[in-house]
Amino acid sequence: MLQPSITKLNRWNRIVSGRETVEIGRTPKEVVYERDILTLYRFQRETPATQKHPILISYSLINRPAVLDLLPGRSVVERFLEAGFEVYLIDWGVPTALDYHSGLDTYVSLYMRAAIKATLKHSGTKELHLFGYCMGGALAAISTALRPRGIKSLTLLGTPLNFRSDELLYRWSADTNVNKPEQLVEAWRVAPAWNFESFSLLTLEKKPDMLKALYNRLEDDGFVESYMAMERWVGDNIPMAASVFQEFVRGCFLNNDLIEGRLEVGGKKVDLRSIKVPVLSIIGEADHLVPPETTGINDDVFPNGEFLQFPSGHVGLSVSSKSHKELWPQVCNWLCNRDATTN
Repeated sequence: MLQPSITKLNRWNRIVSGRETVEIGRTPKEVVYERDILTLYRFQRETPATQKHPILISYSLINRPAVLDLLPGRSVVERFLEAGFEVYLIDWGVPTALDYHSGLDTYVSLYMRAAIKATLKHSGTKELHLFGYCMGGALAAISTALRPRGIKSLTLLGTPLNFRSDELLYRWSADTNVNKPEQLVEAWRVAPAWNFESFSLLTLEKKPDMLKALYNRLEDDGFVESYMAMERWVGDNIPMAASVFQEFVRGCFLNNDLIEGRLEVGGKKVDLRSIKVPVLSIIGEADHLVPPETTGINDDVFPNGEFLQFPSGHVGLSVSSKSHKELWPQVCNWLCNRDATTN
């Protein structure tokens, strides 16, 4: 009589320990450009694109972009491909001590611009839709403000722009390691991956309920697959180049220079209010990492901007079944409408 329970417990243990996992980021892609540690991918289509301008995804610097292509049916990349777009992705790579001096100017003026030019060249178009997730959205917004040429629209997903908040992400920035970024990177020569693992600890109180739900739903293959996929992605943080970490933490987190127009990149001040292209900012109403008030929604930041709020947390915006049924058709419709217009 005990055997079924023992079998169930053994599988639960294999999943929790990571010995049983699942493949994520399954949509086929090809390398179309490389520069230093940056790789530009194009996701393969089964049919010709029906939209004129490609989408270029700018992802965050602290973990891998598979959350936007988590599983079949829960993939933002899939939604874009289904909507008829060519889709490209910037993989920023894994920096080492050799990349110590790569700062915001390197990532925005060199890497981002190189990826934009390579995407336009490969796709044979003159404009693209720039899509940024979380910190990658901030980089995309900075790039668009400084050099909008070639950008047809800007879409931001869970992107922090105003860094005055008492929520989780901003409590993290009060940590000693983050509050004194120079000391951290001088010791490690990078901002080490473990420094960002603390994000998962910020929601540690939810972990017992998650483990209990996993045990109770081990016979639910869809639930188990989603759990394993998320655990694999969450546990795969990467380091951040020393200089860009220092500049981003001090200029954005600690001084709030970005939203207040004081941030300088390459000797030029970043004025988000100068962005004239259409902007769509997607906000999770229950996002505790990037809460609504940090997205610029109350700051009159984009002259040609729209804000789309959805009842979801930060990660749920891109992976939940509800978001893929209700949110992403709206986002794709917005992009398709902008694709057909002349700026």
